Amino acid sequence: MKDEAKNYLIAEAARKAIETADGNAVQVILREGKANDVKDPVGLDITGNIDTPQRFLKQRKDDLLLKDAHIEVSRDDMSIELINDEHSAYADHITGKLELAQDFLDLGVNTGEYVSNTDLADRIKKLRTLFESRDAAMRLVSELRNFKAKIERELELSDDKRGNVNIRKSQIVESNLPESLKVTCQIFKGQDPCTFEVEVEVNPNDLSCTLTSPEANDIVRTTRDGIIIDQLQLIKSEVPELLIIEK
Repeated sequence: MKDEAKNYLIAEAARKAIETADGNAVQVILREGKANDVKDPVGLDITGNIDTPQRFLKQRKDDLLLKDAHIEVSRDDMSIELINDEHSAYADHITGKLELAQDFLDLGVNTGEYVSNTDLADRIKKLRTLFESRDAAMRLVSELRNFKAKIERELELSDDKRGNVNIRKSQIVESNLPESLKVTCQIFKGQDPCTFEVEVEVNPNDLSCTLTSPEANDIVRTTRDGIIIDQLQLIKSEVPELLIIEK
C-alpha cells in the first residue's frame, strides 16, 4: 500500500473514531496484509462401509435435493452410491462398499492364481488357524511340501501318409493330496465367519496348485445380494421417493 493511501485511511479512521468517541481517548489500529484467497465450494466425497449411504440419509435427509439426487447400485463392484445435487459441479458422492475380508483374500480361494506346491504349503501354514482342523491343515502342508505325483502319459500318433493324422494324449496323475478341507473365516468385512470346503486343484501341465471352493463362490454371491437388498430396503424406508438405479 502506498504511503498516500495509507495516510488517507488513517486520517479517515481517526476522524470517524473521534466523531463517535464523545471526548474519550481513542486508538486507531491499521492492519495490513493479504486477504484470504477465495476458494470454490467442494462437494462431499465419502467412501465407507456398505451402509454409509443409508446412515447418511438417516441423519441428513433434510439436506437432500430430492429431484437432483439418486442412488446407483453395482452388484459387480459391490457398491451403493448416493449422488446429491447431481447437475452441479460440486455434487456430493456418498459411497458404501462391501469388501472381501483380508483373511479370505490372503487364502487366495477362487482367484485362479496357480503357485508351486511349496508356496501353497507356506500360505496354508501361515493361515492354519482358519482351517476347521489345524492338524488336518498341517498334514496338508506336509503333503504339499513332499508332493509326489505319479504321472502316466500315453501318446498315440498315427499318420497314413495320405494327409490324415490322428493324435491322442492321455495323462493320469495320482497324488497324495486330500480331496478337500473345511475352512472357517470371514468372507466379507464386518460379517459373521462362514464355514466352507476348499479343494487343492492341480494344473496338469506343470503341477502348480491353487485353492478352489464352489461353496465359497455361492456364499459370496448370495451374501452380497442379500446385504445389498437389505440396504436398499432401508434406504427406501428413509426416502421412499429417491430414485434407485441398478447398473
